[in-house]
Amino acid sequence: MSIWTSEQGRVRAHAFRTLLGLGMMALAGCLAVPVEKKPQAMAAVAFYDGDVVVTGPRGYCVDAASVRRGASGSFALMASCVSLGQTGGVYADPAVMTVSVLARAASTQKPDAQAMARALAPAKVRVAQDDEGLALVQVMQGGDAALPGGDPVHWRAGLVINGHLVGLAVYGPAGQGVSGSDGQALLQALARAMRAASPKS
Repeated sequence: MSIWTSEQGRVRAHAFRTLLGLGMMALAGCLAVPVEKKPQAMAAVAFYDGDVVVTGPRGYCVDAASVRRGASGSFALMASCVSLGQTGGVYADPAVMTVSVLARAASTQKPDAQAMARALAPAKVRVAQDDEGLALVQVMQGGDAALPGGDPVHWRAGLVINGHLVGLAVYGPAGQGVSGSDGQALLQALARAMRAASPKS
């Protein structure tokens, strides 16, 4: 029987759609921040009493102005540390990464790339792969709606950290490498950094 015809499958699909919605709403709110409000670079931010620590690959920082905390879900946006006002940092490709974290739930299951692709329908997904507990999809549309001037093609990923379902996304300028394999590598590096920084359960 297909997982999507089972109760567990319905729970997984609902959880992932909730995660997607949380990320998109929070991203829209962050991008609406007035230009004169200077963002602040943070090396890391912890959610849910430190269960999940959001920290990026080298050269990327958390935008302090983007952080949202809630009982059901939390959010942070990341960009190059230099673009967030940090001086003397290393170069990092222009990209915006988002991290959405749902509250811990007994029903939380490891994400599945094919399930993510179905949850994103009708958007076309070119790549769907599972790699060491990280489900990755390359989505062929919608990136420009999330990031003005961005490439429609973007990457999303899902993983579980300490019982919390975590959704990742990366958006980049039109025609840049972030829409291709560079974006995939960025999300893989982000997942590794977060797993390393978060406490082991």
